[in-house]
Amino acid sequence: MLACGDHHHGNNPIETLAAYLVAEPHDAVLRTFNPALVAQVRQRLRVPVRSLPPTFFRYPSAVPVERPHLELLHVGSLGPHHPRRRELVAGLQARGQLPFRHASTSSPEEAAALYAQHALVLNVPLNHDLNHRFFEVMAAGVPQVVFGDPGLVGEHRALAERPDVFWASSLEELEELVLRLFAEPQRLWAIPVAPPPYWELKDLLKAAFAP
Repeated sequence: MLACGDHHHGNNPIETLAAYLVAEPHDAVLRTFNPALVAQVRQRLRVPVRSLPPTFFRYPSAVPVERPHLELLHVGSLGPHHPRRRELVAGLQARGQLPFRHASTSSPEEAAALYAQHALVLNVPLNHDLNHRFFEVMAAGVPQVVFGDPGLVGEHRALAERPDVFWASSLEELEELVLRLFAEPQRLWAIPVAPPPYWELKDLLKAAFAP
């Protein structure tokens, strides 16, 4: 089985994957991210292709504080590879409509501890990918707003419909949503946050090799 990561790097990553399988054949491909692209990958390859998030990954857990900060927290890089994320963060800071904090961390454990101090986390995927942060925030027990299209979960619709996952596709929609949630903090704090839907390894492998 070939475990394949992000599909948003390079000029034609699906062709790169196909060429790799010609050079080194595998019986199946397991997509660790980008479930929205599974149909395209299946059309190109002749082996079973599955996306079963969060596959074999595990994330640090945390216990949210009793009264988390009513502040929208964003954790992540704003470097040259993240122009969309940088533009959104700059827009939120310039408009000043929300209590908002941007931070950087040096480890998943540090990020989990920071998430647990806040009532709501902003997740800005790089390029239509179901990223690690999506599951990191769940593991920390905190609701999140994903700035993007719910279609990024692909066929895993239950992930998009969780009560702790909200969606926004514009700056104005994001501000309106967050202000509405912050207007009723007790309801926000009471939202149940289940752990990520982890796979047992034997079940993951069985599903990955299914025809």
